[in-house]
Amino acid sequence: MGIINFLERFDPKNIIAAFSSRQDGNMSLCYGDTQGSLESRKKLLSGIGIDYRDLICAKQVHGKKIAYVTGSNKGAGALDYESSVSDTDGFLTDKKNLPIAILTADCLSVFIYDPVRPAVGILHAGWRSTEKNICARGVSMMQEEFGSQTDRLLIGFGPSIRSCCCKMENSFKSNFPFGLINRVDGIYMDIALINTRQLVDCGVKQDNIFDPKLCTFSENNNFFSFRKEAESAGRMISVIMLK
Repeated sequence: MGIINFLERFDPKNIIAAFSSRQDGNMSLCYGDTQGSLESRKKLLSGIGIDYRDLICAKQVHGKKIAYVTGSNKGAGALDYESSVSDTDGFLTDKKNLPIAILTADCLSVFIYDPVRPAVGILHAGWRSTEKNICARGVSMMQEEFGSQTDRLLIGFGPSIRSCCCKMENSFKSNFPFGLINRVDGIYMDIALINTRQLVDCGVKQDNIFDPKLCTFSENNNFFSFRKEAESAGRMISVIMLK
């Protein structure tokens, strides 16, 4: 499938926002077969105008900590996992030519763009971070850091496991008031719907949320899926940068 770009919704003159597919290779430096990961990053990112050595990545922990990053963070996690920003599940920046990224293999990536400020964000929203409402935290930080008006924010979702396949453990308990589906064989979660509702509750316009509705589990030939591949699963990259 190759890289999918959000330029139809985000301003191509001022921003790069994209996510990779399985065909682009494993983008992780610590999960799956990492032998060719750096070369895969280089090939993919150079094709969309990003220097892979400038990338900022995180040691993701399924929390809701989001870091504001600047030029001093450039290259963190770009060439090795250990230099990644610790205990973080999202980034915000208003600095140009500073690519921020998260890595996924079933979790939802959330792209945030304020075209007025301008400023960008990228969030890692698995079910645990979703339960902690990482999107609300991201929107709040956009307001605090940049004075963003929520009704002007543009949001994009990357591929994730969808409600058709996201079956939870029998012991799963949650306080989600929506987004859980009871079926004969158990409880299923609609992570994208929950994050959409959380964003709308923060003041983001429904029409400003772009969801390509791609399922990593059922479309495993195009995307990595931890639930399907377990420890052998590689990772897709979701990256955003102001030009």
